Amino acid sequence: MADDQTHWLWRLGAGEWLDAARNDLEQGRTKLGSRRAAVTLARRAAGMALNAALVEMSTRGWTRARCEDIWGRSYVDHLRMLGSDPSLAGPLGPSLAERCASLMAIPVMPPQGLVRLGLRRDDAASRALDEAAAILAACTELSSS
Repeated sequence: MADDQTHWLWRLGAGEWLDAARNDLEQGRTKLGSRRAAVTLARRAAGMALNAALVEMSTRGWTRARCEDIWGRSYVDHLRMLGSDPSLAGPLGPSLAERCASLMAIPVMPPQGLVRLGLRRDDAASRALDEAAAILAACTELSSS
């Protein structure tokens, strides 16, 4: 096993992962004019929040190996795994899995055909950020319970 300081999951504690998730969520809210940036930041924020949940679950009986493997390694892996199999959500429950699936269903790029001029709010980007905020809230609740 890698040194905890460099390991993808154990390099931060649950609180630090949640802080990183909040930071990406805040950055995403400033990028509502850019769907690609906002959706990507929303997904990253959700993934970091899920990392916090994994770190927390290591204190509640899940082995480190299970935490490292159950949802995959990347934030996209986490969202896809949970979105496709709600039974993997553990104490976070099936509603979190639905939010993961919903977040992954939002395309990063808008449909082709229309060219948008200027910066205006993108509804899909807003939905992505709302889903990520709900995932972050669930993971925060788990860590504080």
